[in-house]
Order: sequence, then structure tokens, then C-alpha cells
Amino acid sequence: MGNKFWSILFGVTMVACLVSFAISPWMGWWRPAGISTHAGDVDFLFDVILAITTFFFVLTEAILVGFMWVYGSTPEGKPPVSEKTDVAGFLKPLTNLLNTQHKVELAWTLVPAAILLYIAFAQVETWANIKYETRKQKQQDWSKDGAPLQVGVSARQFEWRMRYPSVERFKKWMEKDALSDPKSATRKDFDSFGKIPQADDIPVVNELHIWQHHQVVCHLSTRDVIHSFNLPNFRVKQDALPGKLIPVWFKTIKPEVMKTYNTKWVAEPGSKPEDKRGRYIDGVNPETGKEADPDFTYDIACAELCGWGHYRMIGRVYVHKDRDDFVAWLEKAQQDHRGPKAESK
Repeated sequence: MGNKFWSILFGVTMVACLVSFAISPWMGWWRPAGISTHAGDVDFLFDVILAITTFFFVLTEAILVGFMWVYGSTPEGKPPVSEKTDVAGFLKPLTNLLNTQHKVELAWTLVPAAILLYIAFAQVETWANIKYETRKQKQQDWSKDGAPLQVGVSARQFEWRMRYPSVERFKKWMEKDALSDPKSATRKDFDSFGKIPQADDIPVVNELHIWQHHQVVCHLSTRDVIHSFNLPNFRVKQDALPGKLIPVWFKTIKPEVMKTYNTKWVAEPGSKPEDKRGRYIDGVNPETGKEADPDFTYDIACAELCGWGHYRMIGRVYVHKDRDDFVAWLEKAQQDHRGPKAESK
């Protein structure tokens, strides 16, 4: 068989890859549903790049398989002897244009360059909408919707440490027009949250709590090595670099388009409502009430190899139905942190 065996093997492998790709959405191998406002733009860029790479993968593999089959060694093991043959009719315009080695090399350079330039310019607007604070301020009316929810996210081997403002500070920030004056004490306190931790901040490990369709900014940092803050469902991925404080913005889509909240309070079995004993759980399907639904389980993964425990550096995003439900969780988290006698004002 000679090289013909390898041509068959490579051809079967290519077909298997294409079949696996075709059935991946039905097998649960495809990307999770995008639930942030910029997810559609990110998915568009992903699909464009995937289409380009798939086309050239099939093209180059098909040429490789064909050449290995046609020009494989003879049964006696002798190398093949190439003979001049007529080119297929549909390829003649291309061969007439690329009739020298120099022209082929130019085409092989210019075509990928043009594709890369297109991708570079296509992603500029999406990048700006995701990263630039000025764009985020335009997308959300602070006087109407309130200020963005600020969360400090500190990565360390091998966990995510979240820092939330106290209930008192949070409620003050969310008052109407409380942050309209950039020189006011409240606005200065709000602006300093990311850089200056306060004694009354609320620490939580591996749990990012937000509420649906409200702007969120995570102030990302790391206490040791490089980590990568990855929220697949929100199409968020940002490296945490030592010595850097990096803002990460995102916002879930409108509830009218898709209900994204996945969190509810579950009382302890046998406890009375006035006991207020229980916990918040995630992974709840808002339509059916089904718990542990994988479609509504939003992971926080570390996408940068950060040491032996990298695989276990996983947190969860808890999306509350509205601000009131988030505040109820924040009050319980504050009580748990300060002690059973602590009460929010």
C-alpha cells in the first residue's frame, strides 16, 4: 500500500472530524448559550474565524490526501515518477494566473494577510464595547438604573476571592443621583472601591453574585501567579496579571429575551420561615424550577495553567432575579461575615 495507507487514514480522520463537528450541537459539545449583551458579537467573530479555519483545513487536508494517494510509492517501493498531465478545466484560470513559483508565494502571503486584516478590523468595535468604560457608561443610565455593581475579584492558588461592599455602602451608591456629582464624598467612595478595600467589605470565596440585566464591573487582580478569569456563559475572559488591577465589564441580556437568573433561597428541611435558616443555590432553571440544570450553571474557570491545583480553581456565578433579591443575599452574607448579631441598617 505504501503511502496510500496513510492517505486513507488521513482522509478518514478528516471526515471523522467534520462529522463530530456537525453533530456537536446535539451532543452537548458546542459552546454554552451566551447570556451577556456582548455575547452575540463575540459569537459572530468566533463563527467567522471558525469558518475560515475550517475551509483551509479541509482544503489542505484534501490536497494532502489526494497527493499521497496519487503520488504514493509503487508496490515495489519505488518512488513515483511525475508526468506532465492536463489540468482540470475549472482550475485552468487559476493555473494561468499563478503560473510561476513567485506568483504562488505572493498569493500564499497576500491571501492570509487580507484575512487577518479583516479579522483585525472586524473585532475592533466588539473589543471597544467590551473593554472601554466610556462605552459602558453610555449603555447604562446611572440615574435610572443605578450605578454598576462593583465586585473585587482577587485570584490566588487555587480559588477566587470576591469582595463586595457592605449593605450600607451599596444602598447609598444605588440611591437616585447619588453619584451624579463626581466631587461628592459618595462618588469618591464609589470610585475608590476597586483600589482601596474597606474594613466593612464582605469577602466571599468562589461565588460571584449579580442580578440580571444590570451592569457589573469586576476589579480583577491576582495575589500570586497569572490566572485567567473566564466566564464562558458571559463570553468574558481576562488574564489577571501580578501588580495590575484590571476592570472587567459585562451585563446579562434583557429578561424579555431570555430569563438568565439561576438563584433561589432554599430553607433548611424542617426549619420555620422565621428561623431564616437555609442557603442560596444556583443552577435553577427559571422557567421550570428544575435544580442543578447544566444550562443554568454558570462556571467561573481559570483559563491559565497556574499550578498543580489549576483544575480545581472553579467558582460559580449566581444571577439573582432582581436587585431586591441580591440585597437579601448581601444582607445574609454580611451577617454571616460579621456574626449572628450583625444587622444591616
